[in-house]
Amino acid sequence: MTMRWWPFVKQLPGPPTAPLTNGGPAPAVEAATGSSVSMDRTSNAMLREYTRSIYLWRCVDMIAQMSSSIVLEVKPETDRDLNDDEHAIQELLERPNPQWTSAALQYFVAASLAVANRAVLKRVRSEVGSNRPTLELWPIPANEVTAKYDPDSLVIIAWERATSKGKEVYPVDEDGDSDLIVIRRPALNTQTDKSPAAIAVAPAEVFTRILQRCFDIVSNSSNITGLLSTEAEMAEAAVKKIKERIQQFRTGRGDSGGTLVTANAKWEMTRLSEDPATALSVEIKDSLARDVAMTFGVPTQLVGIPGQDTYNNLALARVGLLTETVLPGYVSFYVAALNLALMRDFEAEICPDIGAIPSMAASRLQLVDTASRATMLTINEQRKLLGYPRYEDDELADVPVMVENLRLKRLAIEAQAGGPTNLLAGEPT
Repeated sequence: MTMRWWPFVKQLPGPPTAPLTNGGPAPAVEAATGSSVSMDRTSNAMLREYTRSIYLWRCVDMIAQMSSSIVLEVKPETDRDLNDDEHAIQELLERPNPQWTSAALQYFVAASLAVANRAVLKRVRSEVGSNRPTLELWPIPANEVTAKYDPDSLVIIAWERATSKGKEVYPVDEDGDSDLIVIRRPALNTQTDKSPAAIAVAPAEVFTRILQRCFDIVSNSSNITGLLSTEAEMAEAAVKKIKERIQQFRTGRGDSGGTLVTANAKWEMTRLSEDPATALSVEIKDSLARDVAMTFGVPTQLVGIPGQDTYNNLALARVGLLTETVLPGYVSFYVAALNLALMRDFEAEICPDIGAIPSMAASRLQLVDTASRATMLTINEQRKLLGYPRYEDDELADVPVMVENLRLKRLAIEAQAGGPTNLLAGEPT
């Protein structure tokens, strides 16, 4: 009798869960009833879907509100007054167009950056003048504008806007000047060009589905989760009677919240699906909300999540949101784009006035106290630290405060060593 050995063959991989994109791996999917749901969102898709999650919307709204409270002003490079052209730019910042205020436009730009990773402004220029000064700034939806590149390089030669009347082309000069101001957060490539909202969509979508499950349970519109059976058979009339009694215990009925008691029956519950009680816990809800807030850089205390895992109190959390998220990640890109587009031919720049923000009042007072204690600095250096202009007095303003105090103490000691009469007469003691 001969024995035959069948070789072991490696099992072939199963079909992909989702179609491949650009030759790369399939995007992450989430199991759901019916068909799979992709968690991969584009920035354009997030313009429509970021309102699905309350914490995602709240983070975007909070960043945009903080950005809209920052006042932008034109500051000359030297200590002088603004000229007429610079005054016109200052008025443009305060009233960008007849229908939008500066706060509304800054809110739009910050929200667009958080959701779509870019924001677009259209310039309405004057036909008078060699440099064609900008008269108005109008917001443009980010999903309407695409970049047109040079075929032999990554240089943008024009911006194309899709409208109801067709495509509008806005050429880009060699120095980068264009009638469209496109404010973009840098990305390594097209695959990594994701906004914070697109990154936070996974925990936000799970959180939204948990809330939907809670609504289904409360409204008694969820699917059947189990089978209720007895040890012995019951007559059809008895089953219908028990069913009618159970219906009285549904939410909103007369016996809602009560206890159903039946005699001569041993009941058994067989679950047909996973118990959702663990998914509805407060810990999981806070964990998902914390992931969304962390992705945006928003302190968790400001969105109503308990704990002090970021800052000790709300005042420090507000200052942290401004200095660590809003200023470097949103306002800096907006201000840099405005300086590049509007301040090319001026010896001045557009700067945010941080001292006028209410949440910075305590931090501002602490900075003043720190500057006043730094006696090794001169008065002008202390004023520069606080953002104030120079004090034109070379004998006092450019001498370290500590040195000036020592000189005054020496003069006081010399005055005490001699008599007042001899000191006034100029005679030595």
